[in-house]
Amino acid sequence: MDTAQLQPEPGTVPPKHYVWEVPGKRLTIHVDFTVIDRLVQEVMRGFGAIPRRGAEVGGVLLGSAEVGDRIIVRIEDFEVVHCEHRRGPSYLLSDSDVARFAETIARHRFTPQKTVYAVGCYRSHTRDGLCLTPEDLSQFDAYFPDVSDVFLLIKPYATKVSQAGFFFREEDGIRVDSSYLEFPFRRKELGGGATPGVRARELGPVAHTVSNPAAAPASYPVIPRLFETEAPAAETAEESADPIAAPSFGQPMEDLPRRRNVWIPLSFIFLLVGVLVGFQASLTYRPAKAAGIVGDAYQLSLTAGKSGDYVLVRWDRNAPAIKGALRGVLRINDGGREKEVDLDALQLQNPQVFYRNLSPKVTFKLEVFTKERISLSETTEWGQ
Repeated sequence: MDTAQLQPEPGTVPPKHYVWEVPGKRLTIHVDFTVIDRLVQEVMRGFGAIPRRGAEVGGVLLGSAEVGDRIIVRIEDFEVVHCEHRRGPSYLLSDSDVARFAETIARHRFTPQKTVYAVGCYRSHTRDGLCLTPEDLSQFDAYFPDVSDVFLLIKPYATKVSQAGFFFREEDGIRVDSSYLEFPFRRKELGGGATPGVRARELGPVAHTVSNPAAAPASYPVIPRLFETEAPAAETAEESADPIAAPSFGQPMEDLPRRRNVWIPLSFIFLLVGVLVGFQASLTYRPAKAAGIVGDAYQLSLTAGKSGDYVLVRWDRNAPAIKGALRGVLRINDGGREKEVDLDALQLQNPQVFYRNLSPKVTFKLEVFTKERISLSETTEWGQ
């Protein structure tokens, strides 16, 4: 399996798109570098949303196609199709997700009047390898039956550049176990120069500004994130030019000067670690009751406070109820708008959620289930 890596000649003007083609195949794909820049942000935002493995994201590729002796596909844009992740971090669509996907395809279906239309789909891949699944094939066959349609898989990494590969139809079917050509999914490695330090264009249910905040899905603004020993991917690559994404599915941030501000997040992490160590030590020396349960066994220590543009919601992952919980639900009342976020046992051990509030007063209620029908809840309120 080949891996593409291109560098521009010194003194030359970087091209505006990356050309993907495999010797002996009649398909050529042109990918606009601005699409790669923005897709990297969406993929890494999902990758940072759930500890360890990360949440997969996906959507529709937009552009145009020419079919002749050669098939030339030009990818000029994309639209994110949100996944509820009811079956875990994989991009497995629920019934409502499928309806949303079909509606997106219908809006971008080819007509002679359109210069940009649906030419395929994409998905980030946080599983092993880089291959299409039976669910991918079913989706591809249902919505993209043309010979010019393509499927893009992007595999994010925490400490190196993401890898990607295209899949397409041939006379004998679709090669699913691997792409003919994997390539580094970043402008710089593909000969496009450094990513411009400008605000990325916003579109789609994940990337655009929601015009009607009350209708936004509950899971968009809520991002659990674990402070792990491994550095976040968007900040570890040497002189990475990719814009740093905010800890939210909702809105990208301006590219920030990392060198000047690098000690701000590090100081916060060190402070947080110190607080957690001190709190753990206090639990160690706190006298237990005769039954062996500490005095705050039924407390979750739920708090909420402003952190930049977000409300930071935290709880005590060392609380006995959290340690013994099978799952949990974070219920949010934002000025009368109700949202629910399901948390599994692993996410409960990641004791913080960033939430972009819509109103000046928000109520948070964390309910944890120690057994299927036994739960414990705690409520906190934040207000300006």
